[in-house]
Amino acid sequence: MKITMKLLAKLGVLPLLAVLSAGSVSAQTSVGKTILDKLNARVEKLESTCANDIKKYCRQVTPGEGRMVYCMQAYEDKISPKCAFELEEAAASILTAADALKDGVIACKAEINGVCGTVKPGQGRIATCLLENKSTASAGCAEAIAKVQSLASDKEK
Repeated sequence: MKITMKLLAKLGVLPLLAVLSAGSVSAQTSVGKTILDKLNARVEKLESTCANDIKKYCRQVTPGEGRMVYCMQAYEDKISPKCAFELEEAAASILTAADALKDGVIACKAEINGVCGTVKPGQGRIATCLLENKSTASAGCAEAIAKVQSLASDKEK
């Protein structure tokens, strides 16, 4: 069940991660990669924890586009307690990351269009620009950047 990219795309997180994606040698641009790596690790833990339940209830489901998660949710009254817990934890992690990234893009819209407006998107260039100009960013943007940075530095539970 390799659902991470499809699930993140469906939730609208991938375009936001593209703003923060790694690609430069700068440590600052690793924020997006770190967040994506954490989400991938969470999904791998979900896959491992729920392997028996997936085989039992969702064997016929074609993985991708969140179908496996939907299947597991359809059987939430029958899956093991450990799997149910991990399903909730994974969903919460993904939604927390999505919310932080979306809030960051919204809060920093003026900076993305203004001071970073001439920066070519991709490979973490806009994220680097935002981080380099954090001291001159609006209070809301600076707060959103700090929130995303703390999300990347938070230790996995």
